[in-house]
Amino acid sequence: MEADGIAFVGPGSEWFWIALQFAALATTFYAIYRQLQPQQTQIRDNTKVLRTQAHYNALLLAQRPFEMLIENESLAKVVNVGYATREALSDDDWSRCSYYTFMQFNSWEYLYYQNRDGSIPKELWVGADAYFRSLVATRPGLVRFWSEFEASFDEPFRSYVTAEFAGSQDHGHGTGGIGLAPRTASG
Repeated sequence: MEADGIAFVGPGSEWFWIALQFAALATTFYAIYRQLQPQQTQIRDNTKVLRTQAHYNALLLAQRPFEMLIENESLAKVVNVGYATREALSDDDWSRCSYYTFMQFNSWEYLYYQNRDGSIPKELWVGADAYFRSLVATRPGLVRFWSEFEASFDEPFRSYVTAEFAGSQDHGHGTGGIGLAPRTASG
């Protein structure tokens, strides 16, 4: 079929070559799509593995200070006295208590950021955060710890914890102070 020297059908036709290019492109796009499906599944599976590893890391980091107290009775006594009142400890014992507490706050910080990233289950964050907030609200010795170690932590975690200390002091430190309703890492 021709009209004024232009072929519409057949090997000499521009439309024929355009249709052939379209078919080739459609086939290529379909092949790419088919290749991306397994990659999407692999990415999803890898994300699950990474979340599981982050959960494990968070548990390991958070539980290590507790293991230390279980294994070392003298450290447990120092920490309990230091949490109640810093003044009852010698400088050496206060250092032991402070560095132990620093490890605990490091795990709180790690959990805080992992929760913000969505890398750990929300339930793990809610439980850990409630525990640490209850410590802040009921352990007067931690006020001294935070005044000495606050600069060791960066924003926004520093402000988050500082607000917890301010809230516990506003409500009578050591009396249970703040409520322990679950909160998000952003406040």
